[in-house]
Parts: sequence; C-alpha cells; structure tokens
Amino acid sequence: MEEVKAGILFQDGCVLQREKEIPVWGEGPEGAQVVVSLAGNQAVCRVKDGRWKCTLPPMEAACGLAMTIVCGGQTIALQDISVGEVWIAGGQSNMEFFLCYDADWEPMKQAECNPQIHMFNVPRLAFPGHEKDVSECGYWFREGDKAWPLFSAPGYSFARKLQPVLDVPVGIIGCNWGGTSASTWMEEECLQEPPLDIYLEEYRAAVAGKDPELLKKASVEAFASEDSPERRADWAKVMYGLSLKEQKEWQENQEPVPENPMGPYNVGRPGGLYHQMLERIIPFAARGVLWYQGESDEGYAGIYDRLFETMIGCWRKSFCQDLTFLFVQLAPYGTWLGGTGEKYPELRRRQEMVSERVPGVFMTSIMDLGMYEDIHPKRKKEVGERLALLARGKVYKEAILCEPPALRFAERQDQEIVLHFAHTGTGLWKKDKAPEAEPEAEIPSPLTGPRERKDGFLVIQGEKPVEIREVTLWGNEVILQIPSLSGEACTVSFAWVPYIRAEIYNSAGLPMKPFSCEL
Repeated sequence: MEEVKAGILFQDGCVLQREKEIPVWGEGPEGAQVVVSLAGNQAVCRVKDGRWKCTLPPMEAACGLAMTIVCGGQTIALQDISVGEVWIAGGQSNMEFFLCYDADWEPMKQAECNPQIHMFNVPRLAFPGHEKDVSECGYWFREGDKAWPLFSAPGYSFARKLQPVLDVPVGIIGCNWGGTSASTWMEEECLQEPPLDIYLEEYRAAVAGKDPELLKKASVEAFASEDSPERRADWAKVMYGLSLKEQKEWQENQEPVPENPMGPYNVGRPGGLYHQMLERIIPFAARGVLWYQGESDEGYAGIYDRLFETMIGCWRKSFCQDLTFLFVQLAPYGTWLGGTGEKYPELRRRQEMVSERVPGVFMTSIMDLGMYEDIHPKRKKEVGERLALLARGKVYKEAILCEPPALRFAERQDQEIVLHFAHTGTGLWKKDKAPEAEPEAEIPSPLTGPRERKDGFLVIQGEKPVEIREVTLWGNEVILQIPSLSGEACTVSFAWVPYIRAEIYNSAGLPMKPFSCEL
C-alpha cells in the first residue's frame, strides 16, 4: 500500500497559527480518504493527484496537544502540538545569520530557557537531489537543541522578546539562504513584466547555448566544494567577522574553487528557492513574515521597490493569506570582501517606498548597528527585538511607539532649516559616543567633508555643500543653523551615504531613518 505522508512542517513539536483556519496537507494513495483530528476538531478530505489537504477550524492558543492523520489502515500520530503565533523568517544572509555568530550569543546561551519558543529550519537544498548535510534542518526544536546555534539570530531574538508579552507559544520557521536575490523567492511568472523581466532576460542569456547536463555537472561540483566541512568551517571565520586586513589575507589565501554557473541548478536562478524551499511550507497558516534582504539586489537598486512589492504579492497569493510583512531596512556598511554599499542609499529609499505603499508592510531601522568593515552586523539580537517591537504595535495593536523617527516636512526660517518628524515619542535625543565606539568611518560623497556633514545631516545649495553651524534637537524637531544659507533652492539629507553611525533616536530607542528632500 502506498504510504500516507504529511507535509514537512507537521511533526512533533509543531506550532500552528491561532485564530486562523489551519490547513494540513500531504501525499497519499489516489482517492483515499484522509481524516485529520486535533483537540476535538476533525477535518476530512480525499487524495487527488497524489496530494491531500484538510482544513481544521480556527483555534485559540494551546499547547501539549496531539494530532492524528488517518488514511485507510495507516495513522500518523503527532505529539507536543501547540497553537499560538507563527512567523516565517525569510531573506538572505543577514536573516539566515546563525545565533552562534551573534555578538550576544554567550549571554543568550546562559539565559533561562523558554520552552514556548519552537524553531524550524527549512532545508537549504538548491535543487532536487542536492546532496548536502542539512542535519540542522527539517524538524521542530527548542533552545538547547544541536540546531539552535545554527538558527536565525533575528528570528530567534524576535520570538524571545515577543513570547513573554503574548504569553502564547511562538513558532519561527527559518526559510532563508545567504546571498540570494528576492527574484529567487517568487514564481517566475511574477517577473515577466518590465522592469522585473531583466532577471529573466539575464537568466536566459546565461543559459543560452549551454548543455544542461554540463551545467548540472558544474553546479554539483561547485556545491560539493561549498558544502564540504572544510569550506563551511572556513566560511564561519568570515561570518564571525574579519578586519579589512584579515579579509584581504583570507581572499589571497583562498584555493581556487569550482565555478557554480547560472542555470537550473544554481541557487540564485529566478524562482529557484520559491519552488525548492518556500513551496514546501505553502500554505501553512502564519501571522506574517520577518524579512531581511536586499543586499544581493543592489545592482538593480532603482527597481527594488517593484521587486519586493511583487514578491510580497506572490507570497500572499500563494499562502492564501494577507500575511503581514515586517522588514529591516539595510544596515550601513562601507566595504566587505572588496564590495561596497555604493547604491545602498537608493536601495534603502526603495525599501521605505514599499512600507509606505503596501498595506500591512512595516519597516524598522538599524542605521546605528552597521559595521564599516562588514556587511553582516553582529548585533542581531537588537534587530530581532526591534522587529518584535514593530509586531507589538502594528500587529498586536499595543499602544506603544514602535517605528523609527521619520521626516514629515521641512521648512526654512531665515538662516535655519527646521525638520519636523513623526514617531518621536517624548522627543528626539542624541546618543553620546561610547569610548570604545568604532572610529568615525563615514563615507562622504565626493562633494563633502567633515565640516559640511554634521551629525549625519547635509545641505546642498547651488550644487555645493554648505556648512551647518549647529544641530539642535527640540522635541519632534531638528533645527539646522546655516549662516551661509541663501534664498536659492536646496537639498537637505540625513544618513544618505553607504555607511554612517546614526545617533539620533526617538524615546523608544529607535534610530532616525535616512532621508533626502528638496526645499
């Protein structure tokens, strides 16, 4: 008899979303009846085209439940099932970023365990048949498990901060892969219209005239090298953080590795991870998505808003749910392994456009957490906590300040520019630099120097920067004193550079978002 199977998420220790219908699915013998039972609720369906899906009614939060899936003479019995809040932690390396790399990992390990936090890593396999050690993936676990150090630091920190507030079980599903474009996390059909078709055009050009079998052979060899214990251990050194000098030495000492060509077995192919990873958890009921990604789409920064917005629509359609998206605006960085964040100001602007334009999408700022010499900030605990604050205010409707300061409007008053901000709480304040703080490593534009850029603000008039004599914080206002300001039009900006250490906060401790506006 053909074996009945449940979807990958339906295992012991699973967390199901409260207050929503609960889809349960899997595979089985054609035409067979499937009965799913949970806490007195029952759903019945039949297998069609080898697959089945039953839908249980919405439930309130609970834990310690048992689920049975019965098909013919076969029974799947699941234990330790919880009902609570489910979030998907998606994106690239800064969301994938393992807990063991986090600056706060040691104190986190020593904290009291919270058994109400459940975690799950979707196996990071690039193509069907990809052979790789994914022993940290594919099952539900809690703190202390061998997979815990290899879970998303932002995702775990989000749950750690949120669970005691909600007092219900929290499940975090890690579905992420470092170095990936948003284009690989959506269906290919979503990329067919301009300007997003550039991703498909580049893919078609890359595979044109290539032998599919040779592409597969090259990818398999490249992944075998990349996935080897030696390469993974070597890459871990980079993720823990290297100085510029150490990065240069690391690059110089690297042995040649097989190239992984773009093609049907490359992890970055359009739609690749949507089919290979995301589809494995669709249509699992969830409250929303935590998203930290964009670094790999810097090359097309000017269309990132369209790309991200389209991806959100794709996920909401696929999951048949109006998923909330909470995302992280890209952190400042100067240079890492030879790359720079030259287009980050534009990319951050496009990210913010999505949060302003798309309902149910909210953004937090980490403009104070960046590292000049590393694209991967190490203080991910704070990233997760800021996402949790955003969830508390925007999703769970607490009356709290949860958004970073945002420019409302600017006006000129003689030799001053007055900037008015929203989301300031009891007022803006400037953080004093700690003695051990990173040396000033701001990357100015070719026009500017330290005299013209003050506390992150820059005023351009007549295509030239003008000196800001003083910056004063007053409640929800910032006042720029500019003695040489004339009557001409001008542009005022804040943190509009690849790297800066933003030090102006609201009363919730959230740093001011970058902006640029004309007066």
